[in-house]
Amino acid sequence: MTRFATLLLALAAAQGQGKPDSLAALRQAAEKSAAEWDALAKGLDQKIEHLLPCDPAGKAAVEEISRASAARLGALSAYVKAEAAAARENTEAAKRALAAQAALGGTWAAERAESDQDHTAIEAQIAELKESMRKRSALNGAEQTLMELSRLAKERAAKAEEQAGRKDVVNLLLGDLISAYQLRQTALEQESALVDAESARWSFYYATRLARAATECAIINGAAAPKKREP
Repeated sequence: MTRFATLLLALAAAQGQGKPDSLAALRQAAEKSAAEWDALAKGLDQKIEHLLPCDPAGKAAVEEISRASAARLGALSAYVKAEAAAARENTEAAKRALAAQAALGGTWAAERAESDQDHTAIEAQIAELKESMRKRSALNGAEQTLMELSRLAKERAAKAEEQAGRKDVVNLLLGDLISAYQLRQTALEQESALVDAESARWSFYYATRLARAATECAIINGAAAPKKREP
């Protein structure tokens, strides 16, 4: 049990490794960037609706929100990827715990077999000693010693059997834990891919707006250019 408790403590340490501070900081950065982008996005149309296509202020406004969008999605991607990495580490730690538990289960089974053998050997010695005691009364102390050793061997075998009996329950719990970690890891990795795709879509959207404004400006400038008189 001491070894298994140590194993569980190691698993708990692996679960918390790098989480509290680094992930919290990344989450705060993502929330801050999202709030900044949201404020700019809400006011963009109102800000540029009365501007002419060639007004530099319109281009600057779109470029500003495009940078904010990239920062928002970059921060969100960093946070989700860190969460996915932490989930992956938890999954691997749980797998290591299961492997170690399997090794301990083998140790308990071997210890139980060894204890049974010891107990059987001691009982045989006690039987021989009782036969010898009929002839030599000085062996009384030896009998007591062997009886105590037999009791200890029996207790050791009982404890080993109890631990071995718990193996299936512990394996089931660790298996459920691994499944839960793997589901979370998969979900976070899928979310990370969605964030990357969303980043590409927003980048294309703002680039398209800038290109459209440039096209409109070129059309207006072309229409406003004076025509050359024919000679």
